[in-house]
Amino acid sequence: MAVKRTEYFNFDTGSVRSGKTEHAESHMDMENYLLRLDSERGATLNRWGVAVGLEVAATIGQSQVAVSVGTALDSAGHLIVLEDGGLAVVAPNADPQQPLENPAHVGPEGLTLSTTGLAQGEHVLTLTWLEGLDENRVTRLHAPWLRLLPAGGFDGGGRQVVLALVTVGADGTVEGLEGGARRVVGATGRVQLWGTTETEDDPKLGVGQMPGAELRGTDDGGLVVITSDSGGEPRSPLRVNGDGSVRVNMRADTPPMEIRSEADDGPALEVFSSGSQAGIRLDALGSDASWGMHADDDGGWRLSNLAGDTEAIAVDPDGRVAIGVDSDFHYALHVGNTGVHTSGGLSGYSFGDRGFTDFVERPSNGERWLWYAFAGAARLWSGEDFISISRGEGNALDVSRRMRVRQGGDFSAGIWFRQTELGEHDSAFIGMVNNENVGFWGNDDAGWGLAMNTKDANVTCSNGLTVVGTATVGSSLQAGGDLSCGGQLSVGGNAFFGRNFGQPNGPAVAKLFGSNVGDTGEGVLFLRSGGGVVAFNGDDLIGIGTKMPQFKLDVRGNMRVTGFIDKPGGGFRIDHPVDPANKYLSHSFVESPDMATVYSGMAETNEAGEATVVLPDYFEALNRDYRYQLTPVGSLAQVAVTGEIKDNRFTLRTDTPGIKISWQVTGVRQDAWAEAHRIPTEEDKPENERNLFLHPEEHGRPRSADLLERLEGTV
Repeated sequence: MAVKRTEYFNFDTGSVRSGKTEHAESHMDMENYLLRLDSERGATLNRWGVAVGLEVAATIGQSQVAVSVGTALDSAGHLIVLEDGGLAVVAPNADPQQPLENPAHVGPEGLTLSTTGLAQGEHVLTLTWLEGLDENRVTRLHAPWLRLLPAGGFDGGGRQVVLALVTVGADGTVEGLEGGARRVVGATGRVQLWGTTETEDDPKLGVGQMPGAELRGTDDGGLVVITSDSGGEPRSPLRVNGDGSVRVNMRADTPPMEIRSEADDGPALEVFSSGSQAGIRLDALGSDASWGMHADDDGGWRLSNLAGDTEAIAVDPDGRVAIGVDSDFHYALHVGNTGVHTSGGLSGYSFGDRGFTDFVERPSNGERWLWYAFAGAARLWSGEDFISISRGEGNALDVSRRMRVRQGGDFSAGIWFRQTELGEHDSAFIGMVNNENVGFWGNDDAGWGLAMNTKDANVTCSNGLTVVGTATVGSSLQAGGDLSCGGQLSVGGNAFFGRNFGQPNGPAVAKLFGSNVGDTGEGVLFLRSGGGVVAFNGDDLIGIGTKMPQFKLDVRGNMRVTGFIDKPGGGFRIDHPVDPANKYLSHSFVESPDMATVYSGMAETNEAGEATVVLPDYFEALNRDYRYQLTPVGSLAQVAVTGEIKDNRFTLRTDTPGIKISWQVTGVRQDAWAEAHRIPTEEDKPENERNLFLHPEEHGRPRSADLLERLEGTV
């Protein structure tokens, strides 16, 4: 039957039709239009069930159930209202086509149904949409039909909304009450959630809405959540299947799920399971990789490779860990099958002295040791590196402290030496000859070639001695004639030379304990102590940090002076920033009669034409006698300091807002050192320095008038 209603507008006259509304017209508008559309809306946009209220209560051993007021929706889209002051049909066998007979009146608490006379067993409490005529058949009354129907074979199909499942005993009293097939009203198909949007495009503002998440039902009775990313691309991050399982999908780098506990001591996630290898299972998409972790009945924890049916990590109740071992808990950490590997900036294997139970971060007495590798070498560390083992040339074993080799079951304590080309043959030995001598042994029929007595330092050679390189003498060395050494000569006592030391036509170096005195071979004398060097050449040039000074004092590196530097001028000289390969650039220092400091910067006034310049927090402690200079940039404007320096800041103002100001502030140092060492701007020369000049030639005077040379006696 078509959905239709009465047209009350007269299109010929352009006005509403005149005359009274007939009952037939009203009937058509209500029955064939308004009521039908309302039912269709309820049936198609919602899932039938209980909307609100209609709570069921019963007491074990009593013969009645109580139903509170409320609202439900059936599968035909009928809205069923059980309201205070309304009517309800409670007769189980009432005829819906006949006028209502003795309808029950609904009170504020709802109404009750009797269970007396019902057969023993389960009964479904239902609510059915029903409208009945009054006795005069003029008024149609809304009177929901409440019934208790046998549960066996019941199929309401949604036209009878289930409120509860009631179990009745043999005596007609209530023995149990459950929800049964009761369900709540829900949306059908999908639910679109909208979110409010706020836009700001200065000076335009806007408020609107945009579609947010969407809820959809699935064909297996589950639920899927549909969202959209910033580009409008839909995705389904969450799906609940009909069997109750949940799947979380991820497309971005962010975690698909965040679980956070607000309780101080409460867990963020609890997983309960039973059985071997039950707990949490992790499967990799696109492969057969599968891992599971679970808690054991004994209080331990396991991580297993489910694909390979192998156990990877196990932890026993005492906290001992086994990796790659079948439940073998002999140590706090037991690793089987393969080794243990660490890498990165803090990698290594740390272990403590058995006499210490606490962890010592910076050991000083061997409380903790660390094996680690760095720069291609394995190192043993305890506050510092003590042993280094490397593949590099000459440093296969590097020990930072003295070593001790003890005699064991061998004839003597010592070290054997072997060349690779000789295979398994040891060529030489350095060790104890006996209890009083240490020496060198040749394993190819040479025997003990060189030995030293450990008591009197007497050295014995079993054959000749040839010095090709370095020669070392333990006591004094005296040469009455020539002494030639192809390499270095080391003397433990005094060295006496009748004439020259070194070589006349090349570089030579004399080593004095930790220092060197030498000649580069080009007429430059240098002194070196540790890593630094001081050099003097024949032109009275002195170099610090260089053997080739270019100036009277040539310092290669930083220089610190704790007192005054008196100079006629100064500046900087750098490689030219425009042509650094071919030019230099030089500037002079800025001079001042005061110990002046300079601070500068840029500021921009606000809409009120004001700006605050914040200076360093030490400014007022360091300076006094402030001076200001302000320059507008980009526009003509009047600018003035409106608030002088206080709390290390000052304020300025322009007659026009938004002006960029270049500012400069100077001060005079007032720190303790400056106050105690003020520079006198002008002073009279002492009597003995008058008519003498620091720079006589610049004043047209002869060199004999040079003050410094006169005082030093060089003129």
